[in-house]
Amino acid sequence: MSSKRFNVLIVMGIFALLAPILVCAQDVNYAAEVLTKGAGARPLAMGGAFAAAANDATAAYWNPAGLALIDDTEITTMHATENDLQSYDFINLAFNTQSAGSYALSYMRLGVDGIQITNSSGPEVEGTTSYADQAGFISGGWKLGKQFAFGGTIKFLQTSAYTASAFGIGSDLGLLFKPIKEVTFGLVARDFTGGSYIQWQNTPTNPTQVLQPSVTLGISYTQELGKRQNQGTAPVPGSTLTLDFDADSLYLSEGLNNYHFGAEYWYRQFVAVRAGFITKGFQFDNDDFTPSAGVGIWAYLFEIDYAYVSQSIGGINYLSLITRL
Repeated sequence: MSSKRFNVLIVMGIFALLAPILVCAQDVNYAAEVLTKGAGARPLAMGGAFAAAANDATAAYWNPAGLALIDDTEITTMHATENDLQSYDFINLAFNTQSAGSYALSYMRLGVDGIQITNSSGPEVEGTTSYADQAGFISGGWKLGKQFAFGGTIKFLQTSAYTASAFGIGSDLGLLFKPIKEVTFGLVARDFTGGSYIQWQNTPTNPTQVLQPSVTLGISYTQELGKRQNQGTAPVPGSTLTLDFDADSLYLSEGLNNYHFGAEYWYRQFVAVRAGFITKGFQFDNDDFTPSAGVGIWAYLFEIDYAYVSQSIGGINYLSLITRL
């Protein structure tokens, strides 16, 4: 048996053992809210259906196995302001070593700054403070033959609120399987070690919060439309259409799964139009249905992406920039 085939069997065996345990995770925990926001305007415009479609630097968040598909070096930045109060930022650096896999360093922050501190005996302002929910990732992705890619992420979590703070560590695993050119399957096991623990300090009770294990399964279908044409020295498809679907186990305790649907259309690999939605258990009311849409432009070394996500509490605009070196 070849070493590559042996590695593939090991990876498949790990996920076969993990999946039944993770699917039985029953508790919803809202610790580390920053991890629920997503990364990159491109996947967010597609309803977060990116477990199987992950092929850029944001794969460090969506499915670290996708890091193995990047060609050189990518730098991604993203910013959003939610309800004119809470800001969200993401930045990462991903690079392909060509011989020893691909790696990424990522940072994300969700916070509210300039919170006034008032005197308990009156309305006098004594100063300001901030609330910040932060995460740092160290990720890697490796190809296992022509059809498989495997990846992992270690997450460092930190939350600060006035004088209190919390710290935790988590880890994710990802797998991509491409049986044919047009179809890719993705599997992501988050906090797969039985949960990630976040310990609070400087509070009356110093509680421990747990990020419960979860599984995301995805499928991505891509079809080239029209004949390829030479652009520089490389033939480029006239256009491509990608359809994505993800299902995750984040809401099992409520009897609901989270479903993500997304579509992306590229014209000459220059302009992209995207749309998608998220639904909890196929509930399509305002609280359980989140539509999204966006556009992208790829010019030489830069890709500029915009996404609008409609939520019951108001829409959110995301803007991101990917630099490819």
